[in-house]
Amino acid sequence: MQPNRGDQLVVAGMKPNSLVARNSVFDRIHRGTTFIVFIDGLIVMYLFWAIASAISPTLSKLVLCFVAIICYVTWNSYRSKVAWAYWPAAILIFIAGLFFALNALDSIIFVISGNVGGLLFLFLTGWASIGSFRRFMYHFNPIYKSGYFNFESDGIDFQLEQGEMLAACPKCMAVLAIRPSMLSASDRCPHCQAPLIDPNLAAKYGLTEQE
Repeated sequence: MQPNRGDQLVVAGMKPNSLVARNSVFDRIHRGTTFIVFIDGLIVMYLFWAIASAISPTLSKLVLCFVAIICYVTWNSYRSKVAWAYWPAAILIFIAGLFFALNALDSIIFVISGNVGGLLFLFLTGWASIGSFRRFMYHFNPIYKSGYFNFESDGIDFQLEQGEMLAACPKCMAVLAIRPSMLSASDRCPHCQAPLIDPNLAAKYGLTEQE
């Protein structure tokens, strides 16, 4: 795998010919993340309303209005790629991710206690938590950041070199440009650091780690 090409942010499952459009990749990811910010903003509104309701019903209405304004302005600004909204939107996603994670842990306890009916809720909250944290981590990716702030080069416009092909990381589904003939058991995804070849599969076919 080329050291400087494998860390480019690409939507898993995207057709290779769609990569020729410079901004198409970022725009698709940004639209999806903007939708997540909107949904997670509703979750954050509910969370703060529930906390304020435990203190005072009157206070809860004021808190709900205040948080609703903040969430709407943040979402609308993030959708328009306003600079200040970048990290506030990421924080909204992170808070919602924590909310889903806590509910997932509660569901685990519920299931362990013998109520199998909680498995569905565990799956939903666990999936939502993983999705939210993954979207939050996008904001640390320099390629996503450069696309959001309209830097001169977003690193997305590239062509496959001779012998390269597109392949998805088996864990985080980031699409990487790899050379199959040079892939070894030691190669890892530059995004999540997971092995690109399953260790059991590597052992089965005698693929050794390159020194």
